[in-house]
Amino acid sequence: MACESYFFIVFFLTIIVTRVFLYFKPTPAPTIDGFRVHHYMYGLTLIPIGIVLSNITVYALGWGLFVDELGYLLLGGKTHHDNYSRASLFLLGIFIILTFIFRELLLLWA
Repeated sequence: MACESYFFIVFFLTIIVTRVFLYFKPTPAPTIDGFRVHHYMYGLTLIPIGIVLSNITVYALGWGLFVDELGYLLLGGKTHHDNYSRASLFLLGIFIILTFIFRELLLLWA
């Protein structure tokens, strides 16, 4: 399988698994000294780790976690319902399509 296909599959499955899990088991983000840790932050941590380790799986997991919450963040989402709003899901779809289109470019860093 080509690297860019593998990257996109892992990226997309990360979003699907995260969405399904959080839909059926809404879990509040952990709070550390009043600071909420969302899963996009784990993604932003995994992306550079994937780059340093030259590990496409870790890199794709990071992108998936980050992109999954990107629309929610841009819309200023605050609740579980906001994360599944039409606008948030629409933006997620746009970001998935953009990731597919630019997957080869994204892999230049990994």
